[in-house]
Amino acid sequence: MNILIIGGGLQALSVARSLKKEGYSVIALLHEGDVSTKSKYIDRLYTTDVTPTCQKEYLASVLPVLQEQVISVIIPLSDATAEFLSIYKMELENKYNLKCAIPDYDIFQKANDKWLLLDLCKKNNIPHPKTRLLNSDNLQEAANKIGFPALIKPNISVGARGITMVCSLSDLQDKYDGIVKLYGECTLQEYVDNSGAPYYNVMMYRTKMGDIVNVVVIEIIRYYPIKGGSSSFCRTIDSKALSEICAKTLEVLNWVGFADFDILKTKDGDFKIIEINPRVPASIRAAEVSGVNFPALIVNDSLGMKITPYTYASNKQLRYLGLDIMWFISSHKRFSCVPSWFIFFSENLYYQEKGAIFFSLFSGLKKICSSSFRKSKSGI
Repeated sequence: MNILIIGGGLQALSVARSLKKEGYSVIALLHEGDVSTKSKYIDRLYTTDVTPTCQKEYLASVLPVLQEQVISVIIPLSDATAEFLSIYKMELENKYNLKCAIPDYDIFQKANDKWLLLDLCKKNNIPHPKTRLLNSDNLQEAANKIGFPALIKPNISVGARGITMVCSLSDLQDKYDGIVKLYGECTLQEYVDNSGAPYYNVMMYRTKMGDIVNVVVIEIIRYYPIKGGSSSFCRTIDSKALSEICAKTLEVLNWVGFADFDILKTKDGDFKIIEINPRVPASIRAAEVSGVNFPALIVNDSLGMKITPYTYASNKQLRYLGLDIMWFISSHKRFSCVPSWFIFFSENLYYQEKGAIFFSLFSGLKKICSSSFRKSKSGI
């Protein structure tokens, strides 16, 4: 049975291996030069230089794969491929007799758009930061409701790009137009100060029957860039409170499939949902080393096959060494962090694949040298 993965990145390495463990053939459509093009677990590789945000052009890259291969399920691995797949889901499923592992577009967009998600949280008493949709006429009103400091946040963005802290009404007025011009509609959101403490990812799978099959909770202890970035060191934990918050959110959304939540913990100990990543994240390897094969769950449930929960083993640590080196260079806590940065071997410590060490180190250096990336992060 052929499974097509689209989007690439570090997550493709783990997803391809997880699918092979269950006996599936892995077909991949990846961007040229993607780190996962070298994976030995990909049976047939296709490459493209078209970005998924150019949706019609990207569709022209996908169709030859579907015409050449008999595909059972398509799994998106990036924000852009997830949105693409949700838009073309009905067309592809009907024409090629396959399943797209993504909700319908109307449901997808309620999770992908940060304003729609947090407005839904407000209406259903799900903990979240105070948030107001901005326009040029309501800046004063929004500021009165939210207070300062606060964050201007694009409704749709990737990797914290465009998120900007403002400390006064004049600051908000000065920065609003520029952010809207670059990123589109924005919200004003209360600033949740967790003083550099860990934040959390919650990965879970909700079936067509509304059952939560598996939950993996990740405590992200170190991340790069420090002002909002990807995990460089994390561990899996148990948290009933986080599981319940996320399960309720998926129920309200009527979400079917895999979801990945970003959650902050306030100084008072309260959890607040920040966003949902409606696709498999790079941290999926943390689930893998903890015994949960989410890619297999995705495929089996998509095809209507019987699914059985995996046994989850928490307290597994995962290190992305390339990014952790960048964290070490950038952080003033490099010698005082807990656990120590200098622990390289322990019973429950796992690493991202060897090739990813150099990829993530190069990626980190590339980000530091990129003026556009530094500018996108400069506000927080």
